[in-house]
Amino acid sequence: MLESITIKNYALLVDVEVQFGKGLNILTGETGAGKSIIIGALGAILGNRIDSSVLRSGASKAVIEGSFFIKKNEKLRDYLCQQDLFSGDELLILRREIYDNARSRAFLNDTPVQLSILQTVGDLLVDLHGQHEHQSLLKVQNHLNFIDEFGDLKNDTGTVAGIYKKLQELYELLNQLENQGKTLKERKEFYSFQINEINKVNPQPEEDEKLLREEKILINSQRLFNLTSELYHILYENDSSVYDQLCRVDESLTGLQQIDDQFDSLKKDCDTARLTIDELAKFLLRYNSNIEFNPERLDEIQNRLSLLSDLKKKYGPTIQAIVSYQEKIQTELDKIDKVDTRLESIFEEIEKVKHQFSHTCIELSQKRKNVAQQLEKLIPDVLTYLGMSRSKFKVVVDYEEDSDGYIYLDGKNYCGTAKGMDVIEFYISTNPGEALRPLARIASGGEISRIMLALKSVAAEGDQIPILIFDEIDLGISGRIAQVVGRKLKELSEFHQIICITHLPQIASIGEHHFFVEKYDSDGRTETRIRELSSEERTKAVAMLLAGEKISRTHIESAKELLRDSAVN
Repeated sequence: MLESITIKNYALLVDVEVQFGKGLNILTGETGAGKSIIIGALGAILGNRIDSSVLRSGASKAVIEGSFFIKKNEKLRDYLCQQDLFSGDELLILRREIYDNARSRAFLNDTPVQLSILQTVGDLLVDLHGQHEHQSLLKVQNHLNFIDEFGDLKNDTGTVAGIYKKLQELYELLNQLENQGKTLKERKEFYSFQINEINKVNPQPEEDEKLLREEKILINSQRLFNLTSELYHILYENDSSVYDQLCRVDESLTGLQQIDDQFDSLKKDCDTARLTIDELAKFLLRYNSNIEFNPERLDEIQNRLSLLSDLKKKYGPTIQAIVSYQEKIQTELDKIDKVDTRLESIFEEIEKVKHQFSHTCIELSQKRKNVAQQLEKLIPDVLTYLGMSRSKFKVVVDYEEDSDGYIYLDGKNYCGTAKGMDVIEFYISTNPGEALRPLARIASGGEISRIMLALKSVAAEGDQIPILIFDEIDLGISGRIAQVVGRKLKELSEFHQIICITHLPQIASIGEHHFFVEKYDSDGRTETRIRELSSEERTKAVAMLLAGEKISRTHIESAKELLRDSAVN
């Protein structure tokens, strides 16, 4: 509820503070006293656009500040949390400062905010009806919400929103995977080329070292042959070969050993040397006989080493590094194949959830149509009760065709959002013979206010906007209809705080709080003030509405009777 509003230097309002109460708050006063100026100031803190012309002459700044209790306003609290503006306090303070240079600033709990945030907060706080823009049900986008709240479709809309969110998440994941897949596809071609290049050579562990040894031997085969042959002859074949010489030394050492046993060890060393020379000669002979003179094999080895060298330049300094890189990119290729599999799975899941979403939206749409039919029966009855007999009311439920839409119905695709598939707008005809027209195009302020009153009254308990303001709701009505409108306002005030500007005593008499707006002179300048009336003052104010300027005892008694009747009812 609106606890209070403070207004400084706004038009005729120099320094005004109003403490509003629960239930029905009535504002009365002479025409031109400034009642609508107060509503305009309230509109300023609800995000309405204003200019510096509202500044009181001579002032450099106007300030409007409103204090609101928001304990039960869950939608507003959720929005403030999303914007990181919720302090945890039940009191919300909105402030607007207007400067003489046509600039203005908006504040929420002393935090500067953009005007768009103030407008959204205003939409969640107040419905302002009359010759003003801040009227929620004149905004077509709110008609759908009205149907859902009136029909108590919270669970159904929650289900649709949940499925839609899941669908959006799947499409986001699909988009990520497709982008990833596009990048990976480019890598796949490159990695596949590299894998094939490595596989074609098929390097084996330590292969290069073995080939280098073999190459070295083949390159030096002639030299190896010559040297091993020469050594073999020196050691074993020549007439004075090393082996023969050792044999003669051995014979001499045998003779010396027989004379002196000190030669025993030398004899053993000589035997060992002779055996060693024998083995060495045999090795050289075998090696020499196995030497291969094979230019073809040398070319083959060198070609192979060249291939391995090319791989090393590209994939690593060693064969082990090449093999490790091969294993790494093979793992990446496996991942790419898994992305393709995952994409197929996501496509299947999307189709499944789209079917579920389509089915759920169609079910919700049918429920909304049922609710719309109820509303189409109720609203004309209430409007007749409010003095707008023979009015017609229609809820138009339509769908937006979209070839890429998620919802499939009767061979066509339709657009779907978190709120479902329906595009809903209220149409009305207030006079016989007139065609139904969109509610947003109704021109008469009095008609608008009574239509809003009718809509609000049928959905009073479910409506989450806590504050309703009716300006000029009594335009074009009087007598019995005024009493009926008053009773409806009284009924509505059980669920909402209502602020109502009226010129009719029948409506003024039913208020729980009565405020009087008047002009007065202060130091030669005109100002507007507002004050809450006492019981006695209220009787006089209602009598003024009955009589005009000259109040008689009859008017006073009639005013008292109206107030008594209102208290009883």
